[in-house]
Amino acid sequence: MTTQDAPRRRRLTWLWWLIGIVVVLGVLVVVADIAGRAYAEGRVADEIESRLPAGVEGDVDVTIGGGSFLAQLASGRIDQVDLDAPSLVANGVPFSAHVTATGVPTDLTKPVEHATGTFALDQAAVDSVVTLPEGASLQLGDGTVSYDQTGEFLGIQLGYTVTGEVTAQGTSVRIEPTGAELTQGSNALDVSGLLDRVIGSAVTVCVAQYLPQGVSLQTLEVTPGQASVVATLDDFVLDESTLSTLGTC
Repeated sequence: MTTQDAPRRRRLTWLWWLIGIVVVLGVLVVVADIAGRAYAEGRVADEIESRLPAGVEGDVDVTIGGGSFLAQLASGRIDQVDLDAPSLVANGVPFSAHVTATGVPTDLTKPVEHATGTFALDQAAVDSVVTLPEGASLQLGDGTVSYDQTGEFLGIQLGYTVTGEVTAQGTSVRIEPTGAELTQGSNALDVSGLLDRVIGSAVTVCVAQYLPQGVSLQTLEVTPGQASVVATLDDFVLDESTLSTLGTC
């Protein structure tokens, strides 16, 4: 080895040490980021569960999205938070929920920018929320709903089943009848006029009293035995007051 080789080897040794230190620091930052994210997810889940409205119970899983958690934490705002609650119960009625919130402040006294929630309710839950005129019950079908009604035609009490399509309209659910069939009464009567009037009469059901104030229903899909609702909420503070202050009809 020449006298010129020794300094070169020392420089290479220091270079490898420097690379090693950078790699270790990078690993430590990643580990700290992952650990901090996991800790924060647990804390947020605990906070949300403690702030659920009275009568609502269940576990909530939290996932914090976006880029580096430490960088988001330093900025005071989390890009995206996903909440999963597959087994919630509200006053004895089971339902599931998935909520995606964006622009979530680390200071929970400040407002969240936007949240979109998908809520799935079974037939029993729908029966407890949607009240139709004259005590009719709503049956969930494949993209349609049906309900039984009674009416008087030429002095004769008749029963009929109405089939319709449902849409979400802010704080109301609108049922647009598409068909009606006689289920009780004389088949000898021509009741087409009555059924035509039924088909032409939409039913709007207000559900604001079941929703936190400011929540807007966007879509409503039905399948046999289940209804899935997508709702949104903007600029809200995640506290007990927000969740427990319901709208009015």
